[in-house]
Formats: sequence, structure tokens, C-alpha cells
Amino acid sequence: MKALGEKYQDNNMRKPSGLQNFFILCSGADKEIIKDCPTEWNKFAGIGATIFLTACLALLSGAYAMHFVFDNNIVSILFGVFWAIVIFNLDRYIVLSLRKEKIPTQTDIKKETVPNKKEELKSERNRLFWNQIYMASPRFIIALIIALTVSKPIELKMFDKRINKELDAIQRADIASCETEFNDKIEEQNKKLTDIQAQQDNEKANIYSQNPIYVGLIAEIPNIDSKISSLEKEKANNDKEIAKNQYQDQNDLRPVYKTELIDGKPTKVQTGWQPKWKYNQKAIDLQKRNADINKELAPLKLDLTNKNNDKGEIQKTFIAEEAKINAKFDTLRSPIFAEISRLNSDKPTFIARCQQTALASADLPARLEALGNISKFSLNPQNINFLGNSIWWASLIITLLFIVLETAPVVVKLLTKRGPYDEKLDAIEYQIYIDESKKVDMLNREINEYMRLANDAAKLSGSIRLDAEKDKLEVELRNNKELLNKLADYQRDLANIYADAWYQEEKAKALMQAKGMYNQANPTNTVNDKPKIEESFWRQKGSPDKIEYFFRNGSLTDNELLYFENEQLNKGKWNYNSMKDEIEIDLLGNKINYSISEITKDKLKLTDKINNDILEFDRV
Repeated sequence: MKALGEKYQDNNMRKPSGLQNFFILCSGADKEIIKDCPTEWNKFAGIGATIFLTACLALLSGAYAMHFVFDNNIVSILFGVFWAIVIFNLDRYIVLSLRKEKIPTQTDIKKETVPNKKEELKSERNRLFWNQIYMASPRFIIALIIALTVSKPIELKMFDKRINKELDAIQRADIASCETEFNDKIEEQNKKLTDIQAQQDNEKANIYSQNPIYVGLIAEIPNIDSKISSLEKEKANNDKEIAKNQYQDQNDLRPVYKTELIDGKPTKVQTGWQPKWKYNQKAIDLQKRNADINKELAPLKLDLTNKNNDKGEIQKTFIAEEAKINAKFDTLRSPIFAEISRLNSDKPTFIARCQQTALASADLPARLEALGNISKFSLNPQNINFLGNSIWWASLIITLLFIVLETAPVVVKLLTKRGPYDEKLDAIEYQIYIDESKKVDMLNREINEYMRLANDAAKLSGSIRLDAEKDKLEVELRNNKELLNKLADYQRDLANIYADAWYQEEKAKALMQAKGMYNQANPTNTVNDKPKIEESFWRQKGSPDKIEYFFRNGSLTDNELLYFENEQLNKGKWNYNSMKDEIEIDLLGNKINYSISEITKDKLKLTDKINNDILEFDRV
């Protein structure tokens, strides 16, 4: 039997199964590294399985949600596959990017005997712990968002029947609101008609109010009518009381007859005796009062009739004006009646459209709204939904389940200790870092070498350009003998000038030395007198040939330049820009701009502004 751990010594003899390989691939682990860490296979396979199953749920969730958006099974399935790939990639990246830090354990802290080092380990443990929490928090937030987006469509499917019932109620409410909306429109038009009628009545009233007789009649007629009504009411009440206060007197009888046919003729035949009705004193008094009322009613009714007749006669005089008013307001009513007629004719279409819209509103947002309506929560103890109804709790549990499922890979990576895979991965990354650092160092060395060669080439470029100019000048000199003779004469003249200048300078030096003043010149003048380029010979340094320049100070522009190369004279021009401290040299057909980098009593340094070539000179 193999000892403990021997079965992992030869990894080539043991390989993960096909299912393990697939789930390890889903977890984002490097297969080349993980194959050498058999103890990590199950952990990463479990993480990968969780990621894969979450993607499967995302496939179902996305396809079901998009079914309400596109109402096309093929499009919904394609989007579900796309959504599953997105969720799979996000989950895989979250787990892949989360690295387990090497945190000192409590055992490591207990084993440490030095107090200072123990405190350092505690501090390092706390720092790494909170740093790992900080690094994992964005991944938890992303996982939370993914869990919510995946769980909601699943909830919609689980509570489908209750949601459909709620949607029916919402649709009925929408249709009822359409009816209310239509009625409000009709009511608005009726209100306009009522206002117009009030205006019409007001204008008519204004016509009659200008006639004082009519106004008096309008005020009197209701009073008379009220009196008549009061008296008639009193009379009717008296009649009821009279009927209650009559009795039959048995001592005073009267015959009772009935009509019969005798010999074909109707004949009264006595059938018996009946007591007579008599009235008590109250009934008699009421009868007298009724007689008085009749006397009062007669003139009142006559007066009322006369006044109504007078009113009617007056109204006839205003018929023409009333007709104008009626025509005016009929014109105002006409568009309102037309609008009411249009609304009534459009009502079936309007209601049908509302019903169609309400029935078609069973899309995803409507279903989410319905889910929110049936899952209610309240903190009021008097409310029936105190601490949530059953739908709310079921929805919460499903959401929490998906949150646990989505965050499980991150939690597993945080809770499990570092394994061989993490150690190997750190080692490989560190080796890559070392190798890349070496490459960068080699590149830096190559760049420095190129820079050194470039500087050397820059130093030689000046002499090379002068050699080319020399060759060009020699060709021109061979083609023009007369010019050569003139140049020879100029050379002798310049040699004399050079000798005189040298003599004067050497003579001045000798005098200064003799008087002990060569190195003790006036410091104020030395500082304030800026060294000049002109009227001095400057010998180029670093050139294999003997090259000298003499900047002759002539006019303000196009000053004369004498160029000596191995005692051969050439002429050119030079211009000095004191503002920019620049000099332009036109020699042998080439114009070059130099900036004066340095100028002292004995040294001059010019820098080519285009190629950055540097020319150094010593004063002769």
C-alpha cells in the first residue's frame, strides 16, 4: 500500500477526468499549472461547476425575460445564450482576478517569540486581511447585481399565475380609466353647455330686468302662488280631519235602494235602512274654515291668472330680442354638440384601442410591476402585510439563494487557504517579472550604447560635412585658374593679417605679464565686457584638418567670414542675432543656423539648430 501522499508524487500517472477538466476550465484556472496540483482539482472543479450552473440559470432567465420583449422563441433563445455567455464570462473573470493573499496565520503569530516581530505579524495580518476585503468588495457588488438580474425572471416564472391575475386586475383598471377618461371628456363638453345656458339666461334676465312692471310681476307671482298653495294645503288637511270626525247616527236612518230590472225596466227597490253620517263640532268648525278658504282662494286665483296674463303679454314684446339671444348662443353650442357627437361616434374605437393597449401591456416591465404589487412589505403592526406577505418572503428567499449561488465562488476562494496552485502561480509570475526586468535592462544598455554612438557620429558629422565642402571647392578651383590666383593673393593677405593679429595679441600678453597685470585686469570690465566672436581667429577642435574661422565685423548684415582649411582660404558671410544669441553662417553655398551654446574669452561652442551637431573652437 502506498504511503500517505505517495499517490501524488507521480502526476503523470494521474490525470483529472474529462468533467473535472471542463469545470476547471470554467473556473479560470491555468490547466498547465493545475495539472501539477492534484489536491486543487476538486476545489477548482467545484468553483467551475458553480459558475457553469449559474450560466445555465442565466440562459433560462434571459430567454424567459426576452420572450416578453421580442415575442419570438428563436430570438429569445439566442439572447438567452448570449446572456449566459456574458454572465459566464463575468463570473469567470471575477473568480480569476481574485487572488488569495499569503496572510500570516494565528499559529504563525503564536510561534513568534520576539514581541516586536509578533506585533509586526499582527499588523501585517490585519493589513493583508482588510486589503483582501477591499479587493473582493467590488467583486461582491458585481456578483450581487448579477444575482438580482438572474433571479427576477425566475421569480416571474414561479409566480406566473398570481402575476397574470394581478395583470388582469391592472388591465381592468386601465380599461375603467379609459371609460372614466371618456366620461370626463363628455362632462367637460356638458359643462361648457351649462355655462353657455347660464350666460343665455343671464342675458335674457337682463332684458326683462329693464321693465319695472315685469320685475314687479316676477316678484309678486311667486308670493301669490305661495299663498294659494298654503291655503290649498290647509284645506286638504281640514278635509282629512273632517273625514276623521264624522260618525253614523243609529237613531237617524235612511232607506237604501238598489236598481233592479222589473219587466225589463230598471226599477229602484228598497233593500233596507242605513244610519246617516253626521259631523261633530270639530268637523263642523273645519267645514266653516274651508268655506272661508274657498272665499279667499277665489280672488287670489283670479289675481294670479291676471298677473300671469300680464306677464305673458310683456314677454311677447321681447320675443324678437330673445330670438337673437337664442340664435347667438345656438351658434356657440353648435361646435360643442358636434364635438359630443364626434366623441360618441369615436367611443367604440377609443374603448377598443384602450382594451387592446391594456391587453398588450403584459410585457416585462408590466410583469415586474405586478410582482411588486403582489409582494408587499410593511413595518406597521396594524397593516395586514406587516413584515411582508408570503410572496414577499418567497421572492426574498429566491433572491438570497441566487446571491449565495453567485457569491459562492468568491467566498470559497477567500475562505480556503492558499494551495499549491497559488504558490506555483506566484512563482511563475515572479519569474516572468525577473525575465522582463532583464530584458528592459538589456534594452536600456542598448539604448545607451546607441546614444554614445550617435554622439560620436555627431562629432564627426561636422568634419565630414567640411570634407565634402572641401572636395566641392577643389573642383571649382580646378575649373577656374584665375580664381585660384586671386585666392592665393587673398591667402597671403590673410596670412599677413593673421600674423599681425597674433603679434598684437602676443605683444599685449607680454606687456601684461611684464607689468604683473595679466591676471589682475579690472574685474568690473571683465565682467561687464562680454566676449565677442568678431575680429578674432577661432580654430576648430576635434577636426583632423587645420580649420580656422575669422569673423570680420563689417556692416549690420552679411558680415564677411574668412574660412581657412590647411592654409587654404575661402570666403563666406555671417550674421549675428543678439536677441536670440544665434549666428547664421553662409559658407560654400550652404546656410546653417547655429545657436551660441557657450562663449568665453578663449572658447566658443556652436550647436546646429537642425541636426544638433556641436562645433567647438579655441581662440587663436
